[in-house]
Amino acid sequence: MVQEFLQTQGYTDALQAYEREAKGILEDIPKSMPVPKPLLEVLTDIRMSQLHSQLSQLNMPSEVEERDFATPGDDNIPAVVKDEIKDLHPNGIIFAQTANVAVLPTFKDLELDPTRTVKMVPALVTSSSDRTVKFTLLDGQSHGDDQPGQVFKILYPHEGVALDIDFHPRHPELMLTSAMDKSTVLTNTITGEEHQHFKDHTKFVVRAKFAMNGDIIVTGSHDKKVNIYKIQPGQDANQLPRYVLDKTLNFKGAVEGMCVLPLTSSRTTPTVVIGTRDDNYLHYVDLINYNTVRYNMNVNKDDWVSFTPLDISVSPHNNGGYLLVSTDSPTGRQILFRTDSALQLSNYYGVPTDGFSTPRNAWHKSGKYFYVTGNDHKIYCFQVGGNQKIVKILEGHTSLVRGLFMDYQRNMLVSCSFDKSVRLWVSDSTSTEPSAATAVAADQTGMILDQQ
Repeated sequence: MVQEFLQTQGYTDALQAYEREAKGILEDIPKSMPVPKPLLEVLTDIRMSQLHSQLSQLNMPSEVEERDFATPGDDNIPAVVKDEIKDLHPNGIIFAQTANVAVLPTFKDLELDPTRTVKMVPALVTSSSDRTVKFTLLDGQSHGDDQPGQVFKILYPHEGVALDIDFHPRHPELMLTSAMDKSTVLTNTITGEEHQHFKDHTKFVVRAKFAMNGDIIVTGSHDKKVNIYKIQPGQDANQLPRYVLDKTLNFKGAVEGMCVLPLTSSRTTPTVVIGTRDDNYLHYVDLINYNTVRYNMNVNKDDWVSFTPLDISVSPHNNGGYLLVSTDSPTGRQILFRTDSALQLSNYYGVPTDGFSTPRNAWHKSGKYFYVTGNDHKIYCFQVGGNQKIVKILEGHTSLVRGLFMDYQRNMLVSCSFDKSVRLWVSDSTSTEPSAATAVAADQTGMILDQQ
């Protein structure tokens, strides 16, 4: 094959050297052996096979995924401002989400039920560079003398701004926060007291999540590490859980994106997906035995790093079958992966982005749409299937939108911004419902302990 190639291409000197060096091997080749396929044809076949393999990994959904993409959404998507809540914090708001928060019952509650020890209150939970975490009443429910739209509790869990917040799925009074002060804290929202404090990172702790029904805590930091905490052995089941550091994982770059996957019939162990800077792989970490599987985010399977996976989220409607990755690519690229795979089902473009962007995304509860922030202070809503177009652009914030949260129960999108406001977005069908009063200044209504 090589000999034929050198002859046909006119490489006389190389041919003579080849025949001299390989004389013994050439003489041993049986005369009856069929003429081999030309080398150029073999190389072309190999390259075409590689291209077909790459194409098979791009935009080739399964029949189930094709049916899902072909089924249209109902257009019941939040895009209308129900509330613009201002004056919660004196500085830009970093994080916002809704939650049913466990708090102490007020005197009025105890008059109705003297045995009551806990009250669940629908709240907007926010953090800011003022280092506070504040709780604002939602949904028309009063709490003592506090009315909807008023701040009813203020906590100071960190010496720096809280960057991520999560609540224990079985003990809602346990709030998990991570912050710029390099720490992670568990706070009891009933008492307002610190339950546990972790100082195992050396830089900003940008992600903190509960996993495995609250039995595991996962934190990710700009120190290029992920820490995994598990419940302390011998823990009294009647007490709030306490955790110990069980494992530290090291990565190439600063941790940015992190997502805990739901358990399914095919995924029976708790798994977290990690995305970092300076790395073109997504890392799937088994939280029981710490086995890690890497998936290359590059279609051609090379190791060139051209973007960072800054936010990662899993679809809510199909057992977490899709993984959405928002990047800092100048094209505004959003990648929809099949979960547990490198297969890219779709790519979405058009969101204003640059190398300094920190896009955040959130899924609509139907899984037919998702939202992502742009660096032009707007929020873009994409249709997942069909022509993957932008179907809504949410405008109103006057500075960088720092956080997004989708409240599936209320079908409401929560956005927070450096413009010091939180916006609650609803669909056209619910935009006429009564809204909460605008929050008044925290120094008038915010209390460390609940009022009567």
